[in-house]
Amino acid sequence: MKVNPIRSIYTLIALITLVAFLLPASPAAAGSARRKLQGPDPMPFLFGVVSDTGAHYDELWKLGLRATTFEFQWKRYEPSEGVYDSAYINHMRAKLAQLKAQGWYVQMVPGFHYAPDWVFQKYPNLYYLNQWGEKYNPDPLSKGDFRVINAPFNPQARQLIAGYLQRIFQDFPQNDPATRFDAVRVGGGVQGELRYPPSEYNGRANNYWAFDASAQDPAISGIPASVVGWRPGIDPNPGATGKGQLLVNPGFETTHAWYQPFAWTPDGELLAEQVNGAAHSGSLSLRVTLETAHRVHQFVRIEPGKTYELSGWVKSGDGVGRARLFAVPYDASFQPLSADFLKLESAAKTWTRLSGSLATPAAARFLKIELDGDRAGSFSFDDLSLRLQASTAAGDREVSVPTAFLDWYIQKMSEYQAWQIAELRKYYSGELHLVYAGKGLQTRQVTAALVNDLRGDGWSETSSALYAAADYSRHLQDLTGSQGLAVYLTGIEDPPAAQVNDTSYNPGEWSAAHWLASLARPRGLPLWAENSGKDTPEELALAVQRLEINGYRGLLWATESELFAGSGYATAQDYANQITRIANTRRVFLPIALRVIRP
Repeated sequence: MKVNPIRSIYTLIALITLVAFLLPASPAAAGSARRKLQGPDPMPFLFGVVSDTGAHYDELWKLGLRATTFEFQWKRYEPSEGVYDSAYINHMRAKLAQLKAQGWYVQMVPGFHYAPDWVFQKYPNLYYLNQWGEKYNPDPLSKGDFRVINAPFNPQARQLIAGYLQRIFQDFPQNDPATRFDAVRVGGGVQGELRYPPSEYNGRANNYWAFDASAQDPAISGIPASVVGWRPGIDPNPGATGKGQLLVNPGFETTHAWYQPFAWTPDGELLAEQVNGAAHSGSLSLRVTLETAHRVHQFVRIEPGKTYELSGWVKSGDGVGRARLFAVPYDASFQPLSADFLKLESAAKTWTRLSGSLATPAAARFLKIELDGDRAGSFSFDDLSLRLQASTAAGDREVSVPTAFLDWYIQKMSEYQAWQIAELRKYYSGELHLVYAGKGLQTRQVTAALVNDLRGDGWSETSSALYAAADYSRHLQDLTGSQGLAVYLTGIEDPPAAQVNDTSYNPGEWSAAHWLASLARPRGLPLWAENSGKDTPEELALAVQRLEINGYRGLLWATESELFAGSGYATAQDYANQITRIANTRRVFLPIALRVIRP
């Protein structure tokens, strides 16, 4: 058969166009692919609103919005224990019936993050406590959606929430089309997201919320015995005062299921892996493969005006590129004191020991130990050592206690998510939306924080995701779309476009939208999103662009009132213009692509 090359080129272009238009449709909609091929669907997305007033539904419908939140507030639903406000319930039933009759997609928000006063008055042990023994008790008037009870650790808190959920589904039966929800949110933390209370509270910026009696009781929370009584920032190692080995995992023999390489942080686009075999000693060594100039590092707390000795075994993969060790002093604000640093290097293809010393300047508070090569290639490192000069202490520094604490802290949040899913499945078989705030926790942030004993003043410990236990890779570990679950991102427009690179090989440079999509797609989990609120028309356009590119099913814009507020915020008409743009693009180009493919 003779092939027409021009025809083939047009077919290829059409196929690419078709794929580009069809990819944004959700994984859950795969069964409708045949319908889409037989007739173009100009709108595969659901655009909607986070409703905070309910005053504009008719107008929003005319503008093309079809989805909305439907939020309960526990404090209004159950103002006293076991006493339910019938007027509030009837009002919500009528509102839901109206929405369903009009055809809205309704995402229910259980709202148990609006905890009633009676909960804390009757059950004072349900407060979260930080490492200083302070209660998390935000102002209910100004921070109403931040007022949460300690359900990840306290069984009594979960029992109260379970009773509240049971009552909701009793009043809103799911076999009645007028009271049926299209999706239900799973979060249960501050603002309904899956997270602990904020890191910043009572003038402190590094609060961990796992120090109440239930959390610290192994029989209740499963807290590891080694962690009971430990507080973030406490270093049990003799190396903390400048004695003994100051590096964590200097021989790369310690591994961790989630952190590779353990205790060492890649700066950017490189492959850093603990490899088995061909080590200088022991079983493992570190191999760093570079294409561009990036390094692997570890920050070490040191004393100023002292001399430190750095040594290690290195080898070059090709005998041309030089394997390098650096020791760079940093001040308390993590600014390099670049006038004083140590560099050791070798191009040897066999294991070669390098050593040198560095006197720390008066402003130094940390040494950044860095490993790399002087050009593209592979370089190996093993048996490193950093010690105070003339130190005779033999102890090795390790971070098993803070690591055990953080692993448990994250696991309890994953278990809280699983508990919510199981509880909701008693009454609801529809789609559950797992509500994740922003990009969440990245491995490079964790490894650096652990080396600093979670003290709070490390270079990566300004990330609120660390304290929130927002490790989405772990939270999603055993979940799939076949379980009727979806990932729901809050903050799709963050960070700004200038601060991310979604085409990078390094996930640390990706947007939250791209990172969550990379976690959800392999698991067959549909994607939804909302913005952070108070956003401009430009941020609205960016949010919609990320929705299209990353294959999200729907966007709920926060908030309804802001769409009609002016004051520089994106307006309802701005939103409608974005919806029209997408619909028109698909209406024009998709039929052309289909005609070329099916002559």
